[in-house]
Amino acid sequence: MNPATDLHILLFESEPLCHKTSFRIGGIARYYCSPCSDAQVAEALRVCHEMNLEPFVMGNGTNLLVSDSGWNGMVICIGGGCEEPQMRWEDEIVEVWAGAALTVVVKEAVSRSLAGMEDLSGIPGTVGGAVVMNAGAFSQSIADTLESVTLFDCTKGTVNRISAEKLALGYRTSALRSTGNIVLSARFRLVPQPDLHALELRRLEILERRRTKQPLDFPNCGSVFKRPPGGFAGTLIEQCGLKGFSCGGAQVSEKHANFIINRGGATAEEVRSLIRHIQERVYVQCSVLLEPEVIFAGEFDTPLFEP
Repeated sequence: MNPATDLHILLFESEPLCHKTSFRIGGIARYYCSPCSDAQVAEALRVCHEMNLEPFVMGNGTNLLVSDSGWNGMVICIGGGCEEPQMRWEDEIVEVWAGAALTVVVKEAVSRSLAGMEDLSGIPGTVGGAVVMNAGAFSQSIADTLESVTLFDCTKGTVNRISAEKLALGYRTSALRSTGNIVLSARFRLVPQPDLHALELRRLEILERRRTKQPLDFPNCGSVFKRPPGGFAGTLIEQCGLKGFSCGGAQVSEKHANFIINRGGATAEEVRSLIRHIQERVYVQCSVLLEPEVIFAGEFDTPLFEP
């Protein structure tokens, strides 16, 4: 049986992933699909089970480094082929499908004079990825407004609603990073804010701060390292003299040291080697072990630094 004939979404073979990530880096996915509904996600996972393929679920690929060897299974890009974000609003509560772009949800919330997400403006990922990572910026994070999530349990094949309190949401992490569950949708409760003008000004201010302080003119994956206790990763990296340091086509941004940019033709292994070099230098000079925020997919030759 050809599983593609039973799949209600397009299933691609030997799909390049370098066009699917904000780094513009990555090898080939053996199979690739972009489900646009809960049923299509379940169908994609059924095919994975039948073909004995390991699934890898991604959103916009904005916090992701795919290895040069790619993914020898199926990449399931939730929302990658959807034309419209799926949101259902009821007063200050919104239910959002995992594949919706977070920045679109934030903009819509502000237009409805609802506060709680405006500092997340400009974060380029999907809602599902943002929930898994508990994405945040400036004074806000997903955990501030998240009420519950709907999950697909890959082991049991069931769909469950889980409250945010049970997700162990922490700094750029959650329990979802280590479980066999896929986020299908998320429910947020925002706060009515009568001053719509102030909310919109804040949203635009955040977007401008991103534009002026981040290297948006080069492919990158966002912040590479989590913020260490009592400091900032970018400050430590800069103190170690690593701004502008390169490994092949991968370079520590001269604009913001916690960003690695692809100056052209960078490989995943070069990025990984640069990450390790940064970790080692900062640890030796500052006695701080930087923990990567970026997600790694596939096989890498270069290990991360361990003291």
